Amino acid sequence: MYPALLPTPRSGVLTGWGNAWLAGLVGFDDLLTRVQQALGTGQHVLGGEPLLLGLGALRSAGAERFRLVLPVPGDISGLPGPPEVNGDALAAGEAVLVIGPNPPLLLVPTVEVHGPAVEGGLESVHWRVLAAARVPAPPTPVRAAEYELSQAIASTTSALLDMDIAAARPEVLALLRDRPQEEPGPGLGPGYPPAAHALLARAERLHALLDLAALDDGAAVTASEVSRRSAALRGLSAAVRRAYEAAYDAFDPAHATTPPRRR
Repeated sequence: MYPALLPTPRSGVLTGWGNAWLAGLVGFDDLLTRVQQALGTGQHVLGGEPLLLGLGALRSAGAERFRLVLPVPGDISGLPGPPEVNGDALAAGEAVLVIGPNPPLLLVPTVEVHGPAVEGGLESVHWRVLAAARVPAPPTPVRAAEYELSQAIASTTSALLDMDIAAARPEVLALLRDRPQEEPGPGLGPGYPPAAHALLARAERLHALLDLAALDDGAAVTASEVSRRSAALRGLSAAVRRAYEAAYDAFDPAHATTPPRRR
């Protein structure tokens, strides 16, 4: 069993705001506030140190950029190797590639829950710092990921309509429809272009659709219908995952509305 993708992945928040911090567009207090708002106020540890010290160590090691990686069985193209490092990231379902150090590094999160869940137990996130073998090719560009997502939406909609899924779960099809001026979650800091924000907002909405569709088989009743529905949703899930990676990789300080801070 592999962990499901969160609406705002932990590694996405660290990537989106970490890139802005590395570029001097936000201070550490801004980064920590955003991380805590998105992931909770529990402890955040990087490489055995509090987040501030861990990030400082990465900068001292030459970190220039963070990249979100969302590996799944059968697609580990964004992972840098070696196999044991890939295996750890695959088990977590997410990671952050740190580009700049030699060798590059991979940050893999582990989550611990403190206190009874029924009482709202706090989560602490511990990021292991692993030596990677290489820097893989970058994710799909934003425009290409937009096109792939649109194609997946069209094919998924067609498959669900053919099987009359709307009669069982009309809210599933409602989530497939684009909405004007959608706002993405809290993962992107300053320095991301409007196209990245729009792509991430679509991906997050479709992530909610996939969660909803996973609750049951909808109106599919035969084995063939269930198989076709599952294939359509798998295609959409892959496109959503690649959209997340593309959006978080679109960082460019030129899109910031405020000048960089002095480091």
